[in-house]
Amino acid sequence: MNYSAHYDRLILRARSRILVGYRECHHVIPRCMGGTNSAANIVRLTPEEHYVAHQLLVKMHPGSRKLAHAPMLLSKRCTGNKAFGWLRRRLALSKRGVPRSSQTKAKLSLAHRGKSLSLEHRAKISASHRGRIFTPETRAKIAAALRGMKRPPMSAEQRAKIANTLRGVPKSPNHREKTATALRGKKLSLEHRAKLIGNKNGRGNRGVRRTLSKEHRTKLSVALHAYYARKSSSGLQVRMDS
Repeated sequence: MNYSAHYDRLILRARSRILVGYRECHHVIPRCMGGTNSAANIVRLTPEEHYVAHQLLVKMHPGSRKLAHAPMLLSKRCTGNKAFGWLRRRLALSKRGVPRSSQTKAKLSLAHRGKSLSLEHRAKISASHRGRIFTPETRAKIAAALRGMKRPPMSAEQRAKIANTLRGVPKSPNHREKTATALRGKKLSLEHRAKLIGNKNGRGNRGVRRTLSKEHRTKLSVALHAYYARKSSSGLQVRMDS
């Protein structure tokens, strides 16, 4: 029997489909044979296919002790790929929602630190989070976890990407109200004020002309008139430039 041909067909089928539900990652070229953790060397298989793939690898390389050890760890006391598959699914279902210890979280964080995600992986994460609604309790937990956290400085390239994604995106009235409430009464640093003055005088964002909408101009006018009215009522002299 041509075990290599069966293995290649199994890998080719795994690359041209999207599995829904429980699945396992398999290294096409095993790590004990020089395979890497890159996205090109990893496919997603069902538990049964994963078990069969390792059996085929043992058939293809009968002299490898590590390859022979892998399916033994996968199967343990199970007999046959069908028995192995339903037990793996049952184990994954039982672990769902189980809280992880701080030690386990630290190990997972250390394992993923510095790991670069492929474009396909990033797209899947983005699609899974799109339209997701967080409960107030979850929002409070996220805010508490991020409070006081110092983020590393962003590169110029990363700032440019964020600016390009936000440019021209209209904000909802609810979003604007939340932003205004968060900024109300906030004191700006001297460095921040200098940057704002530089942008106003044309020294910052050179060549960029910001166009305000009619609604925005009306809000600014109302806010300025209310400000000058409060100053006038307090007995201070206010000079209004024409």
